[in-house]
Amino acid sequence: MVYPYYEKLAGLAPGMNRGNFGLWYNKLVPLNDFHECNASDAKGDENKAVTYYEQQYGNTVKGAAVREFLDEKHSAQTGFCAALSARYEIVTIRAELISPLVTGIGESHPHEVSMVFDHNMGIPYIPASGVKGIVRFAHTLSLLANLPEEKVKRDKDGKKVFDDEADWTDIPELFGTHKKREEKRGKVVFLDAYPEKVPDLYVDIMNPHYGQYYSDDTNKQPPGDYLDPKPIKFLTVARGTVFVFRALVDREITGLVDKVKVAFNKALTEEGVGAKTAVGYGYFDILGGDGTRGNQPDPEKDLEKRLSEFEKSLPNSHDLPGQITPIIERIKAQEDERLRRKMAAVLLALARSDKKKFKKAKSKGKAWVQRLVEVCQETGVEV
Repeated sequence: MVYPYYEKLAGLAPGMNRGNFGLWYNKLVPLNDFHECNASDAKGDENKAVTYYEQQYGNTVKGAAVREFLDEKHSAQTGFCAALSARYEIVTIRAELISPLVTGIGESHPHEVSMVFDHNMGIPYIPASGVKGIVRFAHTLSLLANLPEEKVKRDKDGKKVFDDEADWTDIPELFGTHKKREEKRGKVVFLDAYPEKVPDLYVDIMNPHYGQYYSDDTNKQPPGDYLDPKPIKFLTVARGTVFVFRALVDREITGLVDKVKVAFNKALTEEGVGAKTAVGYGYFDILGGDGTRGNQPDPEKDLEKRLSEFEKSLPNSHDLPGQITPIIERIKAQEDERLRRKMAAVLLALARSDKKKFKKAKSKGKAWVQRLVEVCQETGVEV
């Protein structure tokens, strides 16, 4: 086990229990191999690196200092908004995570999966650029869902084209423009979103089965059930964490505030924030001023919507055997027991659509059929 910095600092790093965890995470993590830059715990075990990070985070943020800094950050944002309230209307949304949040998964780090931390406090947060991106995405999706035919344009090849920066979309007013025309600044200012209290971190795991296939630049390695899965642990922000989202909306434009609130609602409760939203990460419940949940989608409608999206994403029955492992992982990742059961039933129905092929594969004990049977038994679906 080695540390990629001078000896005196290396002696302090393992016992660090004060200061900025984000600094430690990005600068002081131990490695078990200097040349390969493989992250590890303090004893050089690369399989326990993420658990070690989670423990270090708990030791670092348990004091009063980080809590005080976070309170000051919220006070500063509140004061900033108040100072501009003559021109801007303030939008403040408190939202509670109902599934773990993954942020900064693509950041550079010795460990394969990273996380983004506030530079000064060392706790997870959602940068303003990310907040703006998800709100714009949600607003755009709502336009596509009810797109009038007269707003659809076609390119030179006759293919349909959606101009998301056309004036009628309100995107130029809300978010600004940056291409194909004169740049225009949006009328909404988004602030970084911070947790209301110092959040807990949670160690999660993904288990890709076709790592050798995806990493093969020669295109000679096909995906197959015989490949070895490679479990990858990563940090998430724990469910139950309450984040505060703030935005300032120019008062000169009538109706923008309502559009921003609707887009925020859709972004947080329907589309999700951060990475891996397709498998259930990063979803929120909006909280009212008294802390109760409000403006959340109907549970039954939400279940049917997720089931419909799952069904549409499935391959045809011919390609199912080679793709069934990540599909089953997606089913198991769902927190709702009824949704898992319904998804398993849909997957079984797809496999049985070619009765002869399914019966033959089952009689031969094919691995993909065995996995399907296992997930059906786990969810209570009769095979």
